[in-house]
Amino acid sequence: MSPAPGHLRRMERGVKGMALALARALFRQRHSDPIRPGAVRRILVIRQHNQLGDMLCATPLLRALRSRYPEAFIALMTSPVNHAVMLHHPALNETILFDKREFLSGGRIHPLRLVRFLRSLRTRRFDLALVPATVSMSATSDILAYVSGARWRIGVGSLEGKANPSAFFYTESVRLSWAGQSAVHQTVRNMEVARSLSLPDPGPDLNLALTLEEREHALKTWPPRDGRKRIAFHVGAGKVPNRWPAERYASIINIVVRELGFDVIMVSGPMDGEPVLAVHSALAVGVQLIENESIRKVASCLSVVDLLVSNDTGIMHVGAAVGVPVLSLFGPTDPGQWAPVGPRHRYIKGGFGDIRDITAEEVLRNIKEMAGSTGAPAGRKQS
Repeated sequence: MSPAPGHLRRMERGVKGMALALARALFRQRHSDPIRPGAVRRILVIRQHNQLGDMLCATPLLRALRSRYPEAFIALMTSPVNHAVMLHHPALNETILFDKREFLSGGRIHPLRLVRFLRSLRTRRFDLALVPATVSMSATSDILAYVSGARWRIGVGSLEGKANPSAFFYTESVRLSWAGQSAVHQTVRNMEVARSLSLPDPGPDLNLALTLEEREHALKTWPPRDGRKRIAFHVGAGKVPNRWPAERYASIINIVVRELGFDVIMVSGPMDGEPVLAVHSALAVGVQLIENESIRKVASCLSVVDLLVSNDTGIMHVGAAVGVPVLSLFGPTDPGQWAPVGPRHRYIKGGFGDIRDITAEEVLRNIKEMAGSTGAPAGRKQS
């Protein structure tokens, strides 16, 4: 019988607490010489958080690193949740999976497995380790940056005024704060930890690299029907306040199919069962439901549609990352930070941060404009 998630989290906190206490007692920060671009040949980026949107918002940073260091070997360390989505990324030479469950499983700590992983990490001989953070800091990431053996290690010294207790692992710690600048987009925030590297501006576009085989499979699996355009809807979200009402989604889909002649695909993730069922039961038209598929299958599906209508959730970022125009619906979250950026995308924000304030008429009007538009200016509703 597997231990409960809460038990695993307590084990993890205990291990990290002991590691940090030991490190503080033994560690003495050595001042590093300034980073010399010509000496940076192998780079490790650590982004082992679980949030899908956070990961994709870091892809401009990866592009900037590749542009600044075109000949370097660049690796990205990910969690299991985000590992598959970052495979084949053109800026990366390697994607390293860090799965804590391998070291904390069966209710026990497995030090030999951890040692083997860390030894493998050090054999890659990284020159630079970089740990971006915009929402929260991670002692695990700080420790991994140090254990990688990289000569130069850049990470967060403080975030929004909160000191990082494990910043001593870095040769360069960066103070990050966007107080009074709430609309600074997450793609820009991910870049700021690397400000000393003088990286070029990569632009705000997200990118998720699909293989040719994946794109061909998508075209065969979801071929266009009689030349009709296709709209994908993602009606779920892990956070209930981020869900637009199911009955309004159903009314929009009925109109889109019956009156506008579009084909509709509904995309469902592992936490979307309840809202998908609520929408589906209220439909008077047939739609294609994509559920219980891998994130790369979902991404390939979205790559062949003409528009994605989505709540503020990870799939919104996936659609933007495969090049699809996205109409995103926002409640309490700030679209200035999280909405896909660019002339092909639009967002609507509910008044006073309430997604239920968005009307079906607003959504339908934007769908009509975007489905036939290649670059209309972004529409928004201010709270």
